[in-house]
Amino acid sequence: MATYLGTTINESPTIILTAGEDIEKAQGKAVKIINGEIVAATAGVNAIGVIPLSEDETIKKGTEVTIQIKDIGAWVAGGKIAVGDELTADANGHAVKAATGNFISAIAMTAAEEAGIIIRAQFVKAGYKA
Repeated sequence: MATYLGTTINESPTIILTAGEDIEKAQGKAVKIINGEIVAATAGVNAIGVIPLSEDETIKKGTEVTIQIKDIGAWVAGGKIAVGDELTADANGHAVKAATGNFISAIAMTAAEEAGIIIRAQFVKAGYKA
């Protein structure tokens, strides 16, 4: 029987990665990984997570950035969202209702009547919407 001194499982809801580009209006924006660095997510892609509201509003290339990758967090809505909607990123990295072929990154826990509203979302990474 093996002896273990700890766990190798990262139980944190966040990770830290380096920005591969300048990211404007970064708080509550989804990001993806390109060449080991984060860049703003584009429409329907597999977003690794969302930049927390506690991060700087402008992130410069080469900066280490905290990214929320699981659990319930804040995401800026890109349009009208209902509680329970399957969410993906829009062209600005904001949360929108996932359409066929989009990667489902989260489930809406609160609603938004319009773009720019901060919602709560459960980050689930559920695969591509059929």
